[in-house]
Amino acid sequence: MDRLSTDPRFAKVKIFRLDYDKQKDAMRQLKVTERATLVAFKGKAEKTRSTGEVDPNALRKVFEAAL
Repeated sequence: MDRLSTDPRFAKVKIFRLDYDKQKDAMRQLKVTERATLVAFKGKAEKTRSTGEVDPNALRKVFEAAL
């Protein structure tokens, strides 16, 4: 994810990192039930989500969904 966050193609993607243990209200609001969950939004609409993914190509698709 760090590599993708520095890719110029994704310069407009904003990344918010939440602490699963300390930000329970935010996790409930986003309906995140597992650690290592990525949620991609375009505006206010959720476009995709991924949990536990480590494949770079799959992570790239999550980033692309936010564009």
